[in-house]
Amino acid sequence: MRKVLGINISHNCSFAYFENGILKEYYEEDRFNKIKHFSPDENELADFNYEYIVLKKFKNIIFDAVVFSSHDRGHLQLELPIIKHVLKQVKYKKYHFLSEGHHLYHAVCGFYFSDFDEAVALVSDGGGECAINNTFKTLQSIHVINKDKIEPKYKFISNRRVSYFNYKEKFNFEESNNGIDYTVSNQGKAGLKYINYLVEAGFKDHEEGQMMGIAAYKNKETNLDKNVLEIANKAQDETLQDFLELIDRVKKYSDCKNIILSGGYHLNCSNNFKIVKKFPEYNFFVDPIAYDGGTAVGAAYHYETYL
Repeated sequence: MRKVLGINISHNCSFAYFENGILKEYYEEDRFNKIKHFSPDENELADFNYEYIVLKKFKNIIFDAVVFSSHDRGHLQLELPIIKHVLKQVKYKKYHFLSEGHHLYHAVCGFYFSDFDEAVALVSDGGGECAINNTFKTLQSIHVINKDKIEPKYKFISNRRVSYFNYKEKFNFEESNNGIDYTVSNQGKAGLKYINYLVEAGFKDHEEGQMMGIAAYKNKETNLDKNVLEIANKAQDETLQDFLELIDRVKKYSDCKNIILSGGYHLNCSNNFKIVKKFPEYNFFVDPIAYDGGTAVGAAYHYETYL
């Protein structure tokens, strides 16, 4: 019996335990340590003395593989020390870590939970995957996936993550490499654009859900700040348009009618509903762990199925 542990070491730190390709247990560390959206970093780890509560559940298991996922923070600078620290606790030396696998793992997680034999996975988030050096991040991607292989087809990558407000000249060009199409831009899209509107509206980090919710009150009687309502509504409308442009690309890569939505942006139930209504010809499935926690599932299942 093969036993594989997937571990996400970005925010929403999570653990996915597979036996023979089947998910048996899934946990998120913040449910136990009560640190919301817990992410292993230099402050919370306290010089890497932090002991993961969830790992105690696996103390008697001998793993065949331990697979890590993360948003890209610099492998040598932070990810590698965290990985080594975790491996000491599970008493395991070998590991697999694909530093550029963040969007790939979102796509695989969604596919694992779906009933599809084949699908097109659309991933939108705030830029968890490093695309070109440490400056450009992947904000949106398209993957064609079935039970035998997964193929990245398109990526929208941007340097908007580095400094959102300091670009005077706009650029936006397309190119292809190794069978993957790229749009390279200094403009924000979907998840990242939403994050920046969040800041503009005065919300705190990880409060996207609140802003999504109040957007519905724009034309209703309410005591909510009208300026905040305008920004929330603008964020919903503009990021929906960003996603509609992404889905228009699907026909270029596949005639499959099964669509998976993953990545943190697709916690947006209101816009997900609008997407489903606008494209009745597609069968949509929303990843139940669309945020970074799900990449632990994606990492382990990818290792077992596609490598």
